[in-house]
Amino acid sequence: MKYKSSLIFAFLLILIMLFYFTSALNDTMIVETNIFANGNSANSTIIRVEAPDYLFFGNVTNFGESEELRVYVNNTGNVNIRVTPDLINQSEMIFRNLYLRKLKTSNGTAVNFSRIGTFSFNITRPTSGQTFNDEYFWIILNLSNNQQNITSNIIGHRTNVKFFAVSY
Repeated sequence: MKYKSSLIFAFLLILIMLFYFTSALNDTMIVETNIFANGNSANSTIIRVEAPDYLFFGNVTNFGESEELRVYVNNTGNVNIRVTPDLINQSEMIFRNLYLRKLKTSNGTAVNFSRIGTFSFNITRPTSGQTFNDEYFWIILNLSNNQQNITSNIIGHRTNVKFFAVSY
């Protein structure tokens, strides 16, 4: 009897452990959708933004900076939008040194840069009869305060930037 109860206990323990390890192997999936209110209504809000597919900063040395590039972004929706560019990979070491500003100067004074993710700008909706309205900003890769120890060349380094748009 003692042998039989030990065998049942061992079997139950193995079954519980098997269930635990099987459930620990499960994975998750990110699910995303866009939901439009009153999709057939002429009054529905459409937020849509178009940004360049690719920017090349050229050759940049560690503790140096790239040339400042002008980037145009289009509002193709039907409302005014506020756009915030941000890195998809927040742990990206090189491109977290992207700095943006709307204007180079204002009243003869240089405008300060904002780090990517903290910079936003507005684009008004397209005027009647137009399919888009555009605005631009300036962007620079500034590695002067780079904290990564770069000991060899990094050729073709890339990352993804997402443009988040909300109506205002």
